[in-house]
Amino acid sequence: MHPSTAVQTPALRSVGNIVTGDDLQTQVVIASGALPALLSLLSSPKDGIRKEACWTISNVTAGSSPQIQSVIDANIIPPLINILSNADFKTRKEACWAISNATSGGLQEPSQIRYLVAQGCIKPLCDLLTMMDIKIIQVALDGLDNILKVGEMDRMAAGPGTTNQFAQFVEEAGGMVTIHNLQQHDNLEIYKKAFNIMDKYFPDEDEVDTNISARAAHETGVFVVSGNSFVTCYDLNYFSSTRMFKHLKVDSASARSRWFLYVNERYCL
Repeated sequence: MHPSTAVQTPALRSVGNIVTGDDLQTQVVIASGALPALLSLLSSPKDGIRKEACWTISNVTAGSSPQIQSVIDANIIPPLINILSNADFKTRKEACWAISNATSGGLQEPSQIRYLVAQGCIKPLCDLLTMMDIKIIQVALDGLDNILKVGEMDRMAAGPGTTNQFAQFVEEAGGMVTIHNLQQHDNLEIYKKAFNIMDKYFPDEDEVDTNISARAAHETGVFVVSGNSFVTCYDLNYFSSTRMFKHLKVDSASARSRWFLYVNERYCL
């Protein structure tokens, strides 16, 4: 690798542009020995080079499962997660894309996601949920959702009485509380993602009256089923006051309006 950053920078940008193409173009870059060089560039003293290296890696991890495995085999993930935890925000954003992309492709190879978790990716992903950048919150939520899917697969494979260990890791990292609070976010997509994660992996059993029969009519004229699902359009005032969904904390007029739109979109018959 050339020692001059004046050469490294344009070369890195050129390689990065190539891997924005299809999987075949990405594979040519991998076969040319780019990954060891990218590993080295992750420890560059220049912030801009580290950022560009993370961006390039994110385009590789957006590829096929074997290409994600190539990144893992090149030992790129540990320093990438270190950047995700400790670098300046612009570089952390690119590292977040790289890890989140790896979790997406890793759904076809759950062992890859287990490896990412073992390397400590959950805590820095949870930390990014508190940032003001809407897109990066979405990317981090996507990554955590993919991780939780594998945790749920493992829980089901382990049999009755077991827990989703990855959900426990998210909770221990403070992610559950943050995701819970994101249900009040002004952005509807973040709102939806946060609700879906809470609904699937962190059900508030104490707040759910499981004795309510399916399609039982409430005195307000709405219908409910046991659990966290709606089967028909809810009266907005009833929804905002019911203890059944108290854990959602839909406590402002704008939030209730957004949630009402989402309920109609997803659950109304």
